[in-house]
Amino acid sequence: MMMLEFHKHFNRRCYVALCAVIALLVLPCTVSADVLCVQQEDAMAPCSYELPRDTIDQLKIDAGFGWGIFSGSIYNGDGMHLITRLVVSMEPIHDHHHMDMMGDMHAMSHETKIHEIKMNLPPLTKGALSMALPAEDAAIHDFKWEVVKVYGYAVESK
Repeated sequence: MMMLEFHKHFNRRCYVALCAVIALLVLPCTVSADVLCVQQEDAMAPCSYELPRDTIDQLKIDAGFGWGIFSGSIYNGDGMHLITRLVVSMEPIHDHHHMDMMGDMHAMSHETKIHEIKMNLPPLTKGALSMALPAEDAAIHDFKWEVVKVYGYAVESK
């Protein structure tokens, strides 16, 4: 009798633990989507999501670096998506003259960094692109850069 009672409690505890594990595995997917929507500045805008790679290919960007700022113009050639955010990879390019002037070449960063640029760029529209560089990168004059991800959402064509 005592053994039967033990099994009932053991099975109930296993069931509760199993339900908790399942909830933890399923919940993060739901929470992450909600978090993205909450983080958008315009609460009325649809939830942004990562857009397909061909959206990046349809961007036309004329930008560069100066005075600690990455800036220029961007054209969204995608006719179906409004762009809310770019994820850009930036690798510092150091010329030898600049490194000699700065002293120890190991003091300068050579690491590739990932930055996000928020925007609100409708389909088939040209806009401005601007991002202040972090203080540790402000002295670097040039970067090898590329857009690695684009976020946005589909809009209805008019």
